[in-house]
Amino acid sequence: MEYKEDLRIVRTRKLLSATLLEMMEESSIERISVIDLCKRAMVNRATFYAHFEDKYHLLSFALEELKDSVYESFTQDVPAASPKELMHKLLFMAVEYLSDKHNHVARIVEFNRNEKVVHTLTDSLAQSIRYQLGKFKGTHHTSVPSQMTAICYAGALVSLLIWLLDNPGVLAEKDLPKYLDALIEENLK
Repeated sequence: MEYKEDLRIVRTRKLLSATLLEMMEESSIERISVIDLCKRAMVNRATFYAHFEDKYHLLSFALEELKDSVYESFTQDVPAASPKELMHKLLFMAVEYLSDKHNHVARIVEFNRNEKVVHTLTDSLAQSIRYQLGKFKGTHHTSVPSQMTAICYAGALVSLLIWLLDNPGVLAEKDLPKYLDALIEENLK
């Protein structure tokens, strides 16, 4: 017998998750109270505690939703003739995506640098890169395992995003593509 979760439970969890992520675009998880979260979501505190132990339990649930969203964004079809061209396109997509001030992921990272948020974003990007590199399995051989390549680039992208957030204006936006090109050329020969 297959167990189906009550639709009200699913909706309530998704509402609380979306509300938490929305609030994390404005403030750190540490400053968000369950009371404020419940007010914004228009959910009773007892309902919140019927679904989650605390805000960190909700955070874990919400980050899984965020992880899926990032993965979906970076596993779309990216036409490329080689892994090098693919990485070039993915790096530019990621920097554009993560540095867009209107992007909810960039705003969440701006206010929340805790290990869970950074790890979730890095892991999702790494899975996406590994998926994309898998398209070249059998046609292009590399001496570095795709999993290692993926985690290195994902970690670098998230670190770059944090550095750019912490140092606004240190690089002219027009110079970023030039620097990324140089990094790719020097490291993916």
